[in-house]
Amino acid sequence: MTKPLLSIVSPTREGFSEHWLSELLKVNGDVEFILVHPPGMAKCINDDLRLRQINSAIRGEVFQRMSGLLNATGTYILTINCDEYLTPDIADITAKYYQRFPDSWVMRLSKKNYVYGDTASLELPWSTSFDVSTMPTCGKDRGNKNLYKEGNHLYEIPIAPLENKFDLACFFRGRKDQHGSHTENFDKKVWKTQMAQETLVDIAQQMNVFGAIKYIPFWCLDRLLGLFIQAKFFESGRIIGHLLPEPAQIRVEDNPPEHSRKNRFYVFAEIFLLKRFPQYGYIWNLIIGQVFDFPIRAFGLIGRKLGLGNK
Repeated sequence: MTKPLLSIVSPTREGFSEHWLSELLKVNGDVEFILVHPPGMAKCINDDLRLRQINSAIRGEVFQRMSGLLNATGTYILTINCDEYLTPDIADITAKYYQRFPDSWVMRLSKKNYVYGDTASLELPWSTSFDVSTMPTCGKDRGNKNLYKEGNHLYEIPIAPLENKFDLACFFRGRKDQHGSHTENFDKKVWKTQMAQETLVDIAQQMNVFGAIKYIPFWCLDRLLGLFIQAKFFESGRIIGHLLPEPAQIRVEDNPPEHSRKNRFYVFAEIFLLKRFPQYGYIWNLIIGQVFDFPIRAFGLIGRKLGLGNK
């Protein structure tokens, strides 16, 4: 097999839509698709030679997603969920982007959200009204974001401001330094595979407790991996990539009610950031902000379980 340009990784769950998979396989070009199923789940029957399927040794988003990422062979990598739809031209856009910006770490996709079950909107024809190889750029320090909103500029993504000082007020009002044009999350963006895989090895090492005992959270790898990469390869003030303009390259359908994403306590995974990079005030603010928010979210979850308040 030749080395693919792009690996598209998706952790799955039982009963995911066959329609979603058929739409995913409409992506054109030099790509591989990696579906990571929970332990024991039967693989799909499909004759597309670009499709690879593996069963994770442990159920849960973190381990399933890590398994797919570490098995990827493409030069670039993109992770999506099994209810998210991609433009068929994503590989062509990726090739043109990284040919123009070979030093970039990440190409962030423009997304559009849809309510669960809105199949008609999800199946609307895709459109690409721009050429990423020639489109001008703008950013916070180099022009107005309105240029981006007009759909004719790429928007610069600076590295996360990890050098920010620890903010004592996070104990009382939560954090504030997450706002800005930087990105924290890994998913729904095209990254360099080598950087992602090197970072995953580092994350796996943080899971060691002692001896054969390991701590593996069930979720969430998204922000953990996105910030871990930026901390591991940190360069102050660096522009690490660009946000693509509309029309959207990824369509995101809300989860079905039985798979709600509400009230996940991310601090149980993201504590690895503080363990590995205690020198960065931004990460202290992130963790303390989540600890501050923990009782509020926990009481909200308990209330819903008891049938109190909003569902």
